[in-house]
Amino acid sequence: MNQPKISVGLAGVANHGTTILNAILASGNLQLETCYDTDLSASEQVRARTGCRIAGSYEELAADSQIQAVALVTPNHVHADQFRKAIAFGKHMFVEKPISNTIPEAKEMIALAKKSGRVLLVGHNTRRRRVFRRAKQILQEGTIGKIVAVEGNLSRPVGLQPGMPPWKSDPKKCPLLPMTQLGIHLVDTTAYLIERVKSVSCIATNIAMPGNVYDSTAAILQLESGIPFSLTSYYVSPDAYFLRIYGTKGLLVCHPTHLRMELIDSKDVVEEDFQQEGAESYILQMQEFGDCILNGTRPETGGDEGLHALAVIEAMTRSVALGRAVTTNEVLHEESR
Repeated sequence: MNQPKISVGLAGVANHGTTILNAILASGNLQLETCYDTDLSASEQVRARTGCRIAGSYEELAADSQIQAVALVTPNHVHADQFRKAIAFGKHMFVEKPISNTIPEAKEMIALAKKSGRVLLVGHNTRRRRVFRRAKQILQEGTIGKIVAVEGNLSRPVGLQPGMPPWKSDPKKCPLLPMTQLGIHLVDTTAYLIERVKSVSCIATNIAMPGNVYDSTAAILQLESGIPFSLTSYYVSPDAYFLRIYGTKGLLVCHPTHLRMELIDSKDVVEEDFQQEGAESYILQMQEFGDCILNGTRPETGGDEGLHALAVIEAMTRSVALGRAVTTNEVLHEESR
């Protein structure tokens, strides 16, 4: 018997949209029916590859009666408006991270999905990487003891390269650029591995990108139990990607393709390799989207997880502006007034 598939419309097919497109095609439970991109040539390439229809506008895609779900791989600042348009036609929604640009928008999106009984999955794929699934197991087993501190850095030289979409260098459309686009991955992953963030103190500056956009950021965060978490993210440096977790018995170092564990009472160093993973975390994410729709289950990274990650970034943004520590509760409370 053939597995049932959910018909999907994909908005945004270029750049990262290609990654999500490939994950949809590899998911096994999703079927791409319609696509839309402001770049018609990009849509035509997808049609030639998959045979899907091309919508003449996003509104046409959202209203398409032949699709059950919409995947948004579009600029952050248009997520909320596009979400409203598609949910009004009863579509299940995948939204690339961040869930939106503001807390009120995110809360509205969550409420709309709940009211309509539709699935909302936010694209925080990083926690699904093999290295972090393995790290979770190690932490649950207590191998490195009581967690003392966390350090992370996720950086890329995107701001120095040609072809970056203009909205990413617009502070109004993408505030705190590196953390919004990169650092947020480790915010969500740390919430998955250990616990959520309760307080943030952040500094940011413009070093190398044109204009006044922040391209270099550093933050000291405090997790709910008090554990310190130092997180840095730069848009103008060579690639960096690591999460270090310090424990009373050892150190766990996570990179995208490998894990390293050093224990205080042992001379042995444990290393595990995940180089064969490829795009698996994205495929798992999209498979989960389909499974949640088919089975009526809640996604691992739903609206609540997306809201928390956004609240941490908003707390960082406020901390930079105010020159003081800001709590996530403060952000969530004040934005709801």
